Amino acid sequence: MKAIIYTRVSSNEQVNGTSLEDQERKCRQYCLEKGLEVLKVFREEGESAKSSERTEFLRALAFCHQNKGKIDAFVVVKVDRFARNTEDHFSIRKLLQDYGTTLHSVTELIGNNPSQKFLETILAGTAEFDNAVRSQRSVDGMIARVRQGITPWKPPLGYLSNRSKMHGEKKNTADGIDPVVFPILQRALKRFSRGEIELSEICAYLKQEGLEKIRNRKTTKQMVDKMLGQYLKYYAGIIQNPWVKDEEIKGLHTAMITEDEMYQIIAIRKGKRIKKQPRSSFNPLFPLKKILRCGACNNTVTGSRSRGVGGQYGYYHCYTPDCAMQNKSLSKETVERDFMKVLQELEPTKQHLDLLRESVIDRWAEERGSFESDATKYVKQLGVLETKRKRICEMFEDGSYTKEVYQERKSEIENEMATIRVSMNDYKTDQLDVEFAITYATKFVEHLDQQWNDLQGERRIKFQKLIFPEGIPYFKGKGFGTTRISLILQKQKTRHDGESLVVTPRRIELRFTG
Repeated sequence: MKAIIYTRVSSNEQVNGTSLEDQERKCRQYCLEKGLEVLKVFREEGESAKSSERTEFLRALAFCHQNKGKIDAFVVVKVDRFARNTEDHFSIRKLLQDYGTTLHSVTELIGNNPSQKFLETILAGTAEFDNAVRSQRSVDGMIARVRQGITPWKPPLGYLSNRSKMHGEKKNTADGIDPVVFPILQRALKRFSRGEIELSEICAYLKQEGLEKIRNRKTTKQMVDKMLGQYLKYYAGIIQNPWVKDEEIKGLHTAMITEDEMYQIIAIRKGKRIKKQPRSSFNPLFPLKKILRCGACNNTVTGSRSRGVGGQYGYYHCYTPDCAMQNKSLSKETVERDFMKVLQELEPTKQHLDLLRESVIDRWAEERGSFESDATKYVKQLGVLETKRKRICEMFEDGSYTKEVYQERKSEIENEMATIRVSMNDYKTDQLDVEFAITYATKFVEHLDQQWNDLQGERRIKFQKLIFPEGIPYFKGKGFGTTRISLILQKQKTRHDGESLVVTPRRIELRFTG
């Protein structure tokens, strides 16, 4: 009986080791014990079992085809050396059978009787599962790198790979710049964003700058298209996550151009100039501008800085004509310190928070009762319809209904059941953990000064408007005056007016955070 041996390693690092030799030794020993004459050995060096480019594997199959009926055994050390996909495994095994060749595993008992076939199916499935797990781990690792701001793949022209993979290490640092090519590309992109050179002139410009001599290859239009398209966001310091749609991460690598220049390039390529982004209404130097009102005229104030002996100092001002406080300065440091004190005074007491917690839970208990009642009603209706559907099936089986009538009646009942299920889901008892939700909400109002300090940009403006929806007046030398505050903070009124602290607890955390 004749046989061929197939050995494979999945990485180039293993080629110089003992894996291939060890596999061949075991296969030859197996053939000797089974009385198989080895005609040829096919060695796959550094190619994965999931790759369609396994040169030696394809040559082995071709050899079996050319010697159809003459090769009795295709010998491997393990099933996972053969294929890493169950479908591929049995497809190729069937192909070998057509050539009169049987698959043999040195370390696994596979064959044509039922138990051996069952074992082979399990082994092939295990190999596929193992490959899927490895692939997922690899993808998860690359996603983690991307979210750290590091690209796991080769960087574009202008950057130098840190070659971690070549040293068998994980890539933990961003790729550095190519000190020669980087500035050339940078000048070209910046000049193009300013309209100083046209798209058709970029190739000539790069050649003039000596890029062709440095790279020892011609600068093509295709390369320029990649610079202005595929690589543009990377050049602007942005890494796109290919596994998560629309996710972009600020890269740790050195940006070649600014994001504004990137958008300008995109606009130019589309034949138009991009509009400037509107200025943010939030000025981090004067965070209270949007809610601070003049105590004399109740109009909003503005802010400015002036230079003194010790440096620059910030002030809030009222510029309303004829106001007694017009052009009179309010120290930024004093106003914001007083504002922090106001927030601390507004922080509710433990008694107030306990009352809020109890009120929400009591209200929820009432609403849950009505939800459960509605749900019970719909469950009963579904039971009645299910009985009708069974009766329709019985009448079809005993010949009382024709197939057409049966289908029509069955569809009517199933449509009714679907409608009721939708209604039941609408009224189904919410599974929200109310204790968790109310804890989240009370934490929000427990430390207002800390919340204000932690928030940035537009979120701070929203927070301020949530606490003081109509703004808050400030009197020079006296501090903040009184104003309407958010209902949740009106702890002195909760027992005396018609307003209620209670809201429907579903998604309560979103309501409190605005």
